[in-house]
Amino acid sequence: MTLDPWAPLGEAGTAEVVDALSFRDLVHLPKATPHAHRSDVELVGHRVALSWQHRELVASIDQREVARGVARTGEGQDTFAWEFTVMPVVVLGDAVEVERQRSGRDRWSLDVRGPGGRAWEWRPAGRLLADRMELTRADAKSAVVTHTLRPVPGHPRSPGGPPTVSWEASASLAEVLLPVMWVLDRTYSGLLPKTQRVVQGDIL
Repeated sequence: MTLDPWAPLGEAGTAEVVDALSFRDLVHLPKATPHAHRSDVELVGHRVALSWQHRELVASIDQREVARGVARTGEGQDTFAWEFTVMPVVVLGDAVEVERQRSGRDRWSLDVRGPGGRAWEWRPAGRLLADRMELTRADAKSAVVTHTLRPVPGHPRSPGGPPTVSWEASASLAEVLLPVMWVLDRTYSGLLPKTQRVVQGDIL
């Protein structure tokens, strides 16, 4: 059966995303590590295994690679004081490019470009502190995929429990995988409001 990662899943849902590696384990993991399991996520009949392979984040279904992302240091405004990373992803041969953009006075978002003219915005959301990340299509007003952040960065008393990813019925497998991979790699850190980054000590 041919897998179309851009076809609608046809069913809305929510899944837990439990990272098998702690932040400390992640930081100290040798770059030459051939394989390190990160998470298993159930997505409408698909069990997606996510792992690090030589510091590249790989998503697989039934041992078949579906997506691969490599983090790199971003370039642009504020990089002198505020370092950030971005992760372009290749989904079954289709390149998904990302670029950080300003989104308000002290906020940022990712401009995401995919195959066939597909485009999205990935941005932090929350009343005071960003407690979730939202992926919104360029032609839509509401998010197609939402990924909670747990614990909330800069909020020591934030709700417990594992983070979750939620998607609309129209979302594709690729659209759900992108935020999952980016949150596992913590690329959201470079998009958080400046005040939130200061509170959590994320400053060079």
